[in-house]
Amino acid sequence: MVKKVLMSLMFAVFALSVSAGTVIFDGSSPDAWADNRVSVQDGLMVAQLGFRPLFSKEAVPVIRGRKYTISGEFRVIGKPQGRATLYFGITPFTADGQEITHAAVATAEPQLITTLAADAKKGDKVLILNNAANWKFLAHGRLAFNAREDRSDLPNMDLSPFFDMNKIKVREDGSVEVALKQPLAKDYPAGTKVRQHRSGNAFVYVGISDKSDEWVSFSQTFNNFYIGTAKIKLTIRLLQRQWPVEIRNIRVIAE
Repeated sequence: MVKKVLMSLMFAVFALSVSAGTVIFDGSSPDAWADNRVSVQDGLMVAQLGFRPLFSKEAVPVIRGRKYTISGEFRVIGKPQGRATLYFGITPFTADGQEITHAAVATAEPQLITTLAADAKKGDKVLILNNAANWKFLAHGRLAFNAREDRSDLPNMDLSPFFDMNKIKVREDGSVEVALKQPLAKDYPAGTKVRQHRSGNAFVYVGISDKSDEWVSFSQTFNNFYIGTAKIKLTIRLLQRQWPVEIRNIRVIAE
């Protein structure tokens, strides 16, 4: 009887711990953040935020298939001149520490994949594509090199610069001349497979607020991250010149 009671209690404690989740990141100390813009003032953490994002110091490992709840509370102190939009979220990374941008995983839909019709050299600002005369080129689009039809190349970090939309044209032979805003960083031979990708947010948002001088709370549960994500860093940004923001209860809870 006693054994059964003890087993029941152990099971109840285990069930409670699972339902409550495990805190795998606690941002309640300035030591949890990557630079010296975070301090404690009158018992509250204050971050001097601005256009440059603030990252957690350590990357938090994540496992595909688990749930992660990311939350935090923020108060923009006073009334900044002009709009002060606060962004809170995460930046995903691969196992070897490469940042996974939105463009590295976001393919145009339907999938647009073709090949280079001519060699592309480092420094070139024009790519020639086969079979792309009917493509709808995206204003914030880029090309991913060495693409695969089954998308097994994702996340693909081998991306072209942004398109120069005013200079894209179909040539007489049916190939398409795609102008780029910046020169290529390396060579690519004719026949290299390319796929159109789309750019997006700077990082994955948990919450956004334009409120000042009052506390706002954000919380979001993620079942999946970008493909290839092995770890994440908490990320905070304020679209405003350097300005103090109180922060508290920033956590990642794994279930």
